[in-house]
Amino acid sequence: MKTQDLLSQLSQLESSLNDFSFEELSAEEATLLKASFNKFRNRLENRILNPNEAVTPDKSTKNIADTSQKEVNGTKLIAHISHEIRTPLNGIIGFANLLRDEKLNPSQLKKVDAIQSASYNLRDIINEVLEYSKLTSGVDSLDTIDFNFHGLVNDVIFLCQTLIVDKSVDLRVSMDAKIPKTMMGDPSKLSQVLLNLLGNAIKFVEKGHIELTIGIQEKKRHDYVLDFTVADTGIGIPEKKLKTIFESYQQADADTFSKYGGTGLGLSIVKELIDKQNGQIAVESVEGKGTTFMFNIPFKRGSATNIRAKNAGTITIEKGKELLRGAKILVFEDNLMNQHLISEQLNKWGCKVYITAEAQKGMAILETDAIDLVLMDLKMPGMDGFEISQKIRANEQFKQVPIIALSADFTSQDQERCINSGINDFLLKPYTLDELLIKVLKNKKEKSLTPESKVLLKKETISKDTENSFDLQNILKECFGEVAMLRELVRLFKQNVYEFIGATKIGLGKNDFKEISLAAHKLKASLSMFKAFQLRDIVVGIEECCKAEHEDETSRLFQDFLQNYPSYEKQIDTALNNLK
Repeated sequence: MKTQDLLSQLSQLESSLNDFSFEELSAEEATLLKASFNKFRNRLENRILNPNEAVTPDKSTKNIADTSQKEVNGTKLIAHISHEIRTPLNGIIGFANLLRDEKLNPSQLKKVDAIQSASYNLRDIINEVLEYSKLTSGVDSLDTIDFNFHGLVNDVIFLCQTLIVDKSVDLRVSMDAKIPKTMMGDPSKLSQVLLNLLGNAIKFVEKGHIELTIGIQEKKRHDYVLDFTVADTGIGIPEKKLKTIFESYQQADADTFSKYGGTGLGLSIVKELIDKQNGQIAVESVEGKGTTFMFNIPFKRGSATNIRAKNAGTITIEKGKELLRGAKILVFEDNLMNQHLISEQLNKWGCKVYITAEAQKGMAILETDAIDLVLMDLKMPGMDGFEISQKIRANEQFKQVPIIALSADFTSQDQERCINSGINDFLLKPYTLDELLIKVLKNKKEKSLTPESKVLLKKETISKDTENSFDLQNILKECFGEVAMLRELVRLFKQNVYEFIGATKIGLGKNDFKEISLAAHKLKASLSMFKAFQLRDIVVGIEECCKAEHEDETSRLFQDFLQNYPSYEKQIDTALNNLK
């Protein structure tokens, strides 16, 4: 009886762990948990069936967990160091930009240019190290969206042509006409791969040619596997180095580093990006004659109707300064150097600047002056930028004041917090004067702008998706394209909803706010995954009301949930049937 009871509890635990993995964990974490549980279950069942067999110690699961934790800790450490370096670097770049606008003689101007160039190189190195750490630890994720494939390639080639300076290099491109104009995948990651490989070729080719060739390797209905080749007539790579060229911190030799620089991470990042997109990469090279990189990536045929139209038109920096003159801008910043820098920058454009690091002083400024825009440093001691933004948004008087977040690092989790805090947009440090100007102009509320200027400066900023729509394609991708697995996720989602409804009904009857709060917290992740943002906001409200034990408001929000949920469930079912 004890054995049967134990095995029954084991099955219940497995079911609970599956629910927990679905709601709370990433795919990597869920896999590790599943492996650990299966090992435990197998050893326990073996012990029950073979009671006389000796149990041998097994450290493999612990080693996997330790390694995974070390990787996560390493990524956090690199991100922290990156943030600490970016903050002073932002000051160096900012003051160099300001100094460049002064009346300098040619010798001084040359020195300022050198400072800027070195600063930008340092920023690129920091970005590369951070990018590699995110990729190898699984922190960075891929998008699956429709994009203009031909347009992307043209943009990449245009950017690369601007890098060819004082060189007799011919940059060519050849693309199969059968490749659809619109594809579905991650355009930013593809751009990163192409720019890296073509940029390397430009760096190592003094004269000759570089050629990008794109063809179709395989086509099945709407599925394509595209072949990419980047060939150059550059310095080539020694044969003994070809086997390790994609490994971290590997470069051809010391002479290459001293002449061309770099972190040795570029090709490692390229390989990681291609691997994550289920592609493959190879290289052929003859020293002194040139190098050819060959890679393939699978894509799906996309739909042009899903691509948001780009706003036409540009605006000059001088015109932007005219539009910004007289604007009242409140800056939350605790670093004295950055306070001085941003004050200099904004004053130069004719803005009236208010700077503080304290929420109370900032709120007082908002109450006494008609502030046009808030620049918010996210990482501050005491009350951070997210909390201050929530405080601003809680006041009806300031709900429409644009808030731009300033930070030396910015993650997808930060974006979610920005949304919840009412922040409109963000700017990554270190930034240039032009980048700051454009961000401020695009977000500044200005009634005196002409209709043409409003169209010109219109920009999609961070916003909540309140549409009752479900992108099951993205969830299907998480299920490795298996509809059966997706169907199981939908079943678990509905089960979680029904459990929440049941727990809340019982909790309201007993005034058990703790039980309701736990049920609401458990459901939030599922609602986010299925993009039921309106329901998620209701559930978040219920959780907050439970903390304050507001019975009437909790009950009202619960009724809102019951009223709105059936339409969401219907849309999920329709979307699932369409996939089948």
